[in-house]
Amino acid sequence: MTSPWISQITSDEFTVTRAYQKNPNVDRVVDIPCLDKFSIIVQLEDFADHRLWRGGRLAYSGGHRKASVSLPFMGDGLRCQHRAAYDNVRFNIPRATFDDLQQENGMKRFERFVYDQNDQDEILYHLARALLPTLIQSSARNQLFLDHILLATCDHVYRRYVRGASNSVYGKCKLTTRQVLLAKDIIATHLAGDLSVQTIAAECDLSRSHFSRAFKQTTGMAPHAWLMQMRFEKAKELMMSQPLKPISSIAQECGFSDQSHLTRVFTRMLGTSPAAWRRQRRASTSLLGEEPPTK
Repeated sequence: MTSPWISQITSDEFTVTRAYQKNPNVDRVVDIPCLDKFSIIVQLEDFADHRLWRGGRLAYSGGHRKASVSLPFMGDGLRCQHRAAYDNVRFNIPRATFDDLQQENGMKRFERFVYDQNDQDEILYHLARALLPTLIQSSARNQLFLDHILLATCDHVYRRYVRGASNSVYGKCKLTTRQVLLAKDIIATHLAGDLSVQTIAAECDLSRSHFSRAFKQTTGMAPHAWLMQMRFEKAKELMMSQPLKPISSIAQECGFSDQSHLTRVFTRMLGTSPAAWRRQRRASTSLLGEEPPTK
């Protein structure tokens, strides 16, 4: 029997928890806090044996396959029993968060999600996995990215697991030229800050859901991806214009959590580290007979 490994991200609008335990106490029954929240549980690996009680009655006994999901309402008096090793990501989202999003998008209010215990959902699985680096290293937290995950998760579960949900509110939409320029300017001037989708959307006179979808449909990139691209471009610019400046300082100035974060992004983008890229560029400049700037 081992203690569970738990990592968590908490915000005003949702909490994400990853829980892993190789040898749980198979006899222990856990009382889940009774809250006005929906829990969206995504299995990262096969879960061989689990029991769930709802309102004092056994509601499920069995296993869960990798990528399967459960979406219980936490106000139903839940209890669970982990009878095998498990590894999952759990989104706990208050009803108020869904109410706000429904109001923004003209969606009907719902009371419960309709699902089967062994529904496999590749979209939720990949959204959960996308959060793993942030769950492991909280310093890499990016509010635009968390907003993107929240909106994408809520949009998806509404469309798939709410009976009678309409897809009509998810039609194609684009930003005006003015809105695109404004949004990009706000992002560019907040590279080192913790910018939220709500902040940019308000400046564009849009709801955050509308803005997030319209920005991606207009630019081909989600707001958080555009922010990361701008940070990457700024880092390249500083490495060339200030060749003696430490890469760790450049990472901090551009909004990366640390030098390792910048290195991971650089390697993903260019297939090489920042230090190696700077050496290569300086060598190329020298061959052309040019001297790089020193200030």
